[in-house]
Amino acid sequence: MWRQSADRALSGLGLSASGGWTIVQVGRLGDDVRQTDLAAQLDVSAASLVRVIDQLVAAELVDRQRDEVDARVSRVRLTERGRALVAKIEAAFEALRREMLADTPDDDLATALRVAEQLEGRFTRKRSR
Repeated sequence: MWRQSADRALSGLGLSASGGWTIVQVGRLGDDVRQTDLAAQLDVSAASLVRVIDQLVAAELVDRQRDEVDARVSRVRLTERGRALVAKIEAAFEALRREMLADTPDDDLATALRVAEQLEGRFTRKRSR
């Protein structure tokens, strides 16, 4: 449900939720982020990120280049067009969060956040074994 709502929220910018979130994360991680590091940050496989990056390159929102030292490594950076979208994407995601959570009491949100953080910690520990 979140993904479909996020897709609709970003459709006016010509982006999917996965494309928008990828642009935001490149903006947060900084220019020349390794594609594998970006995939880890997004919690997706490097292979599944390739298609999203291909679409963003075609839309001239990111550039992808081979690392100068290690040609096996791809690095991603925002173009000026991509950089100009970061704040708009974040605003769209924030508006969607506010809309989805508008009628939820603060105590319930705090409980949900605490449980989500506990689950994330458990999944992270299990994955690292």
